[in-house]
Amino acid sequence: SKKARTKSPKAAAALPSAGYLLSCDPPIKQFIKTLDEAKTSDKKFIIEDLDATHLLIKGKARDEILRKVEEFMDTNVFSNIERVGENLET
Repeated sequence: SKKARTKSPKAAAALPSAGYLLSCDPPIKQFIKTLDEAKTSDKKFIIEDLDATHLLIKGKARDEILRKVEEFMDTNVFSNIERVGENLET
């Protein structure tokens, strides 16, 4: 008997992504837009600014954006914790 040939799931996964939908709060979105604005025109990664909390970004920039946002948030969290610690000692 002849078996029907089906496409493997790997073939679909191998297709390049046009972009990623990024959801974030407005301050983080502004930070990401600032990162994009600092890039030269050939390196910009925002495809579309959709609304107050969503951006469509190029897939190749995803890891860099996540890393920079994480660094940004870590910096702000530690400065807030340090201030709280100083207030507790007074």
